[in-house]
Amino acid sequence: MIKRIETIDFLRGIVVILMLLDHVRDLFHVHSIDQSPTDLSVTTPSIFYTRIITHLCAPIFVFLAGSSAFLLGQRSANKKQFSQHMMRRGAWLILLDLTVVNFGLFFDIRFGLVLVDVLSAIGFSMVIIGPISRYSSKQIFILAICIILVQQLLFVAQPTFLKPFSFLISPNAFPLPNGTFLVVGYPPISWLGISLLGYSMGHYFLEKRHAEFARLGLSLCLLFLFVRYVNLGGDSPWQIDGSWTKQVMSFFNVAKYPPSISFTMLTLGIMFLLLSGSQFVGKKGIEMISTFGRVPLFFFVSHWFILHLILFVLIFNQGFSLPDLEFGFQLSRPKSFIGLSLSQVYMLWIAVALLYFPLCRFYYQWQQKRKMNQLS
Repeated sequence: MIKRIETIDFLRGIVVILMLLDHVRDLFHVHSIDQSPTDLSVTTPSIFYTRIITHLCAPIFVFLAGSSAFLLGQRSANKKQFSQHMMRRGAWLILLDLTVVNFGLFFDIRFGLVLVDVLSAIGFSMVIIGPISRYSSKQIFILAICIILVQQLLFVAQPTFLKPFSFLISPNAFPLPNGTFLVVGYPPISWLGISLLGYSMGHYFLEKRHAEFARLGLSLCLLFLFVRYVNLGGDSPWQIDGSWTKQVMSFFNVAKYPPSISFTMLTLGIMFLLLSGSQFVGKKGIEMISTFGRVPLFFFVSHWFILHLILFVLIFNQGFSLPDLEFGFQLSRPKSFIGLSLSQVYMLWIAVALLYFPLCRFYYQWQQKRKMNQLS
């Protein structure tokens, strides 16, 4: 049986729990649809920072997907089989995202709106990792840094010759011939660099470099502060007038779609600090949080269905019926649906997380028994 890397499960567990908070807010908060949580003209500090802290989810998921691919490759004796496995795995993740996950997200059997989500970005990176896995970690690290920098420059410059392919580096939307509206929320090239960065640094997890993680995290966070202060990270300039609260919010209001350099440095810097800090967490805490992190795909796919079932209970309890449901960008909410306050969002988040704890533990144990039976 392949031994799992405890720090990866722990970090994934943190990310899974934060992701749940973000998606509970997306589906239930009273202003989740009509107001952006990062629009400083309408948001509040509590809503803003609830959204900002969940910015950690996607880059850490994508980085760890690359690191996990590296670790899997180290255990594989046949590199050609590993390459083919990664390409099949990536294609399967993209298919899963565009079908099952999208149905769970929008609950629209007609698929009037299809979102290319973070799972597709991970799947695309797996497809690329497959054929380039024969190169050294150093070479892939250089490639990752080049992709991160070049995609940022291209996004800012917006050269005319790249317009037909702009969906590779920036969010886009396309009407398809069958009437479906395809939204590219996670441009594949923009997130590929982060995944390859994770792949190139996968050996860090084998060597348990807690001190190295601390130095990396601190260095990236300090570099973020400098780059953001002088407005060189690819984001809109932060405002220097108004109240100090608004100034701080503006400073940390970095762009996720696509990920700016500032966004990448900040989120990955915090990730490395969390990795280093995991050594100070007690065994029980590690085990509890890792319960979520051992089955991230199960959680990601299934939680949309659980949240929507709860949402439907609230919708019908408010007197709405099936014809009142608005699909697509309304996330199946009626337009006059009364959402939850932020404090109620937090209470629901905690309740669903507690519900999922035994479900994740049961699913992981079932997975392990199934693997043991296959080996016997």
